[in-house]
Amino acid sequence: MRALIWTLIWLIFAPTILMAQALATLIADRVVVDPAGRLEAAGNVVVFYDGNRLAADRVTYDRTTDTLTIDGTVSLTDATGNVVTADGATLDGDLRNGVLASARLVLDQQLQLAAAEIARVDDRYTTLRRVVSSSCEVCAANPTPLWEIRASRVVHDTQERQLYFDNAQFRLAGVPLLYLPRLRLPDPSLDRASGFLIPELRTSSALGTGIRLPYFVAIGAHADATLTPYVSASTTTLEFDYRQEIRNGKLTFEGALTNDDTIGERGYLFANGTYLLPRGFIASGQLEFVSDPGYLFQYDYSSKDRLTNEFALDRVRDKDLFRASITEFRTLRETEIPIRDTLPDRFIETSYQRDIRSRSFGGRTTLRFDTAALNRPSSDDIVGRDTSRIGFGFDWNRRSVFGPGLVLETEAGLRIDAYNIGQDSTFEANTLRAAPRVATEIRWPHARTKANGTREVLEPILRLDLANITGNEVPLEDSRIIEFDEANLFAPSRFPGIDGIEDGPRAAVGVNYYRAAPGGWTANLAFGRVASLDGRLEFSETASGADADQSEWLLAGRLSFGERLWLSSRSLFDDNVAFTLSETRIDWQANRTRLSSSYLFAQPEPSEGRDDKLSEWSFGGAVDLTENWTASADWRYDFNEGRAARAGLGLDFSTDCIRIDLSVTRRYATSTSVTPTTDLGFRVSLLGVGNGQKQGASRPACRG
Repeated sequence: MRALIWTLIWLIFAPTILMAQALATLIADRVVVDPAGRLEAAGNVVVFYDGNRLAADRVTYDRTTDTLTIDGTVSLTDATGNVVTADGATLDGDLRNGVLASARLVLDQQLQLAAAEIARVDDRYTTLRRVVSSSCEVCAANPTPLWEIRASRVVHDTQERQLYFDNAQFRLAGVPLLYLPRLRLPDPSLDRASGFLIPELRTSSALGTGIRLPYFVAIGAHADATLTPYVSASTTTLEFDYRQEIRNGKLTFEGALTNDDTIGERGYLFANGTYLLPRGFIASGQLEFVSDPGYLFQYDYSSKDRLTNEFALDRVRDKDLFRASITEFRTLRETEIPIRDTLPDRFIETSYQRDIRSRSFGGRTTLRFDTAALNRPSSDDIVGRDTSRIGFGFDWNRRSVFGPGLVLETEAGLRIDAYNIGQDSTFEANTLRAAPRVATEIRWPHARTKANGTREVLEPILRLDLANITGNEVPLEDSRIIEFDEANLFAPSRFPGIDGIEDGPRAAVGVNYYRAAPGGWTANLAFGRVASLDGRLEFSETASGADADQSEWLLAGRLSFGERLWLSSRSLFDDNVAFTLSETRIDWQANRTRLSSSYLFAQPEPSEGRDDKLSEWSFGGAVDLTENWTASADWRYDFNEGRAARAGLGLDFSTDCIRIDLSVTRRYATSTSVTPTTDLGFRVSLLGVGNGQKQGASRPACRG
């Protein structure tokens, strides 16, 4: 019987098949062919033809007119995945042309267009008349969508993937809000299309109430730009954003041009680029310019208080690393602007590191070569110091395990640097410094697994370092800020750069602890300190600024309880348990709540660049009030100043087809160039309308 049906289908469709060079496939519960050449298929009818799929209750094909007459519920899916449903239709034999009555078009499973009639022309254009379109779900329980666009006619160009509306009326909850005689929208399957994006309302205590209206420009397949006029009572601003992918890299530009009541003509430009060169080299560049120090803060473009312009050349391979860069710095800090001639403004460096595997001696040998030059604009003595350096070094380390699980690591190294120091009479103009070092580290991990599955690892650690620096003292240009933490407790040096080297014999002692319980919680703890064996520990200073002979005690830990709660903390304290630094962060996540909070307390520490006490608490979180409403807040409080540094509230409403964001932010920074500001933002996004946002998952109106 199946063979007979296929034979009849071939005889009837043969002329169409030969002309279109495509095979039609018909599946149905019952197929009848009359002597006049009419084919009637009924019951779960499905027709496949050239990427199109037609499903219906009954299909009648007339060979003489090459038309399909479809009765009952119709569902037509084209090759791109768009779906048309209707109560009845008349189509030609290749399903490319025809008319569907009381039909609905669904684009990319998002945007729905219901029409009294849909006409298909040449498999490219679909014309809809008396149309209601929305990405909101419409059903008996929710007959009025949250938003909709009504139009007398809509033309869908499937080739350009555009929708053209005639006499468009935008309605919110059934209330007409906007009329446009012509409207063009990209269909949801189009990634990039030129046109206006969703506007944003913004109210600022400094700039007044204004509107931002972004316009997106698609420039070819690999470049685009966004131009955003921002107009308020106090400013006229044009913001711009440009992106381009080139054959071996990419470029980005962002900035703004402003004429406001505060200063007048203002602006900024940030640019970034990367380019892949032959032999694995990568060139990268960064440019940052701003007209005045308060511009970025006042317009909320960036929180940067120092600008960096840089060009770099990098290469990373399995056996070596290379980097060359030139960097320019510019400060925006009010306290530094009067003395900016005494601050570094240009830094040039090169570095090369290579593993010498043929001379590993059972371990690992690494050679390093680097140069650096730092310049200050001032020519005054001491405050205008310029420094240049060229250096060479090697490091060797080997790890072995012996006895009852003892892990022994042996290290040796040598660093030789030549310095040229100008405009600073407190240092020799030319200095050669040599710093050989050796070190031994012993770890003795103890591991066990309890009967309930809990795993524990306790690892006592002892490290001994010995270095002998010869040569004159050099300025610590790249090692001015030191942070003592669990990452460098057992490192050869706590200094972050090359200029700083710890001298003499030193010992680091401590313990690491790890625990993982079957219940899903884990713990990591580190405890220890570093001490000098000759009475001088360069990286640590006392409250009076003198060198200490031992560091403070370090206690750091992390706890996690499944996927719900995370706690991390780091503290430094002396022998009298007087804390000089403590920072703690807590993150908690529940089904409908996400909270995070952190606290920082730090006494003045000249070696870490802190001249004043710090005490600050921050908080942030979000709560899902209902399935559609989410409230959020963030807060940062400075206890030393006795005031908040920043506060913000947000309210978000999101459904399957719309998202509304309302935010209020208060920033309290004050100086001669910036004042405290309060910003109110309002943004509406229509989901599923070609704006790069997919529909949400919430569809409460039609559940039952």
